[in-house]
Amino acid sequence: MRIRIGVVVLAVVLLIAAFISNIPSEAETVAACRKALDNTSTLTNRPDVCMDVSADTYRTFLLMYELREEGLD
Repeated sequence: MRIRIGVVVLAVVLLIAAFISNIPSEAETVAACRKALDNTSTLTNRPDVCMDVSADTYRTFLLMYELREEGLD
C-alpha cells in the first residue's frame, strides 16, 4: 500500500512540475511580444502574445517599433 501511495504522490508532483515549467516567464513573454509587433499592431489591435504585457510596456514597444521603422533607433 505504501508503494502505491508513493507512486501516486510522485506522479502528481511530476505533473505539477511539468505544468509549472511550461509557463513562460515574464521576460520570455515580453521578448515574444517585441518580436510579434508589425505594422498592423495598434493600441487596440494587439498580437495575441502581447495580451499579458502591461499597457505601458506595450505602448513603449509600439513606440520603439515605429522609431525603428523610421530608421531613428
